[in-house]
Amino acid sequence: MSGEAARREPETPPGWRQRLHEEEMNGFAFAFKARSIALGVVVLWVILSSSLTRLPLLLAATAAFFLVGWLAYRSRASRHMLAIQAVCALVDVTIIVLASHLPEDDWHEWALQSWMRRSAFLYLVAYVASSALTFSVKVVLMSGVASMLGLIASFGFVLYSARHVDSFNGFIADGAYDLLRQLIVVQGVEPGIFMVNQFVLLAVTIGLIAGAIWRARRHVERAVRAEAQRGNLGRYFSPNVAERLAHDVGALDAGRAQSAAVLFVDAVGSVRRMETLAPEEVIDAVRSFHRRIVPIIFRHDGSIDKFLGDGLMAVFGAPEKTPHDARDAVLCAVEMLDVVDRWRAGRIARDEDATTVGIGIHYGPVIQGNVGIADRLEFTTLGDTVNLASRLERMTREHGVGILLSREAMVAAEKSGPLPQEIRSRCRDLGVLPIAGHDAPVHVIAIDRLVGA
Repeated sequence: MSGEAARREPETPPGWRQRLHEEEMNGFAFAFKARSIALGVVVLWVILSSSLTRLPLLLAATAAFFLVGWLAYRSRASRHMLAIQAVCALVDVTIIVLASHLPEDDWHEWALQSWMRRSAFLYLVAYVASSALTFSVKVVLMSGVASMLGLIASFGFVLYSARHVDSFNGFIADGAYDLLRQLIVVQGVEPGIFMVNQFVLLAVTIGLIAGAIWRARRHVERAVRAEAQRGNLGRYFSPNVAERLAHDVGALDAGRAQSAAVLFVDAVGSVRRMETLAPEEVIDAVRSFHRRIVPIIFRHDGSIDKFLGDGLMAVFGAPEKTPHDARDAVLCAVEMLDVVDRWRAGRIARDEDATTVGIGIHYGPVIQGNVGIADRLEFTTLGDTVNLASRLERMTREHGVGILLSREAMVAAEKSGPLPQEIRSRCRDLGVLPIAGHDAPVHVIAIDRLVGA
């Protein structure tokens, strides 16, 4: 079984970064659409609420804000994306700060009014919040840093304006800071504390939004990893087993000894035929063969231990043993044989090259578990049962039959109920036969092909 299917500490499956990147790209697209809609609302509000002297400048600011957003969106796939996003964030914040301080008449007095209404601060908080739509922690942090710089610049300009105002709303002060103190005296807060509070609140908001995005990304990553894990397991285990293992991949790690049915299947005559084909035709032929037999194995609750060229090794009773593993293996083998023979007959009728299969089955003790190195583990089945099933598959050519199985496999198969009569009628007892590479002879039973196949 492939290493991705069962790892002790599974790495994030291949493709997860691409999936997360796609989500981020979708986030940029959504953020740009939301920005465009919000700017449309702002334009309507500006037209309804602003004076004619400020209207052209505010409309120009919203147009510039839209263009910067479009540039940020267009650069989402660039290798210089972070640098471009940083510049766009600085320009965005500049536009926000300037627009919030843009005067009706006197620039300095308007700056003080904006400061009292916290206009720049509220717009910057909204801007940082909107950056969360990109689904990028880095963009949120860059927008946050740019906003904090903008807030500092806004405070600086307010102090500068206070020094250039003799009186404001009836307040007369000795200096800029004293004027600010008088302006917010009703709130009982020092101007310095007032400014620091806004700065801290903005920083906390940035942190919370960045943390929320980070957690969301982690959630998406875990979901993608789980989906990929189930997909990888699904290549080797039947869907119901794969679903259970997806919640407990560690169950594959511990070595275990149990009985299982091992099945080998191989295409007969394919090597000679493939020598005349182009490489891409060979791969297509092998895939076509596997597409026919693998679903049959899964339908009978078998698992794929490994692919062997145009053949494979399947196990019934891995990783979970059931009372009908041997029966499932026999029913699966007969269905595979019949399906491939019908496919073969169709190809012969079309005057196309065709192959059939040889299948060997044995039931007995096996050892199962993950083998390999830390970053490349395979869940596999080991033992003499595996070797004997492989030998039986090779002997199908010698005896001219589709399936050879040991008597142990037949007995185990019928423990959970007699095999269907149509299968029993095709069985032939070949007696005790010597097996190459095996110490003792084995009682072998053949299952013939359907008449005419």
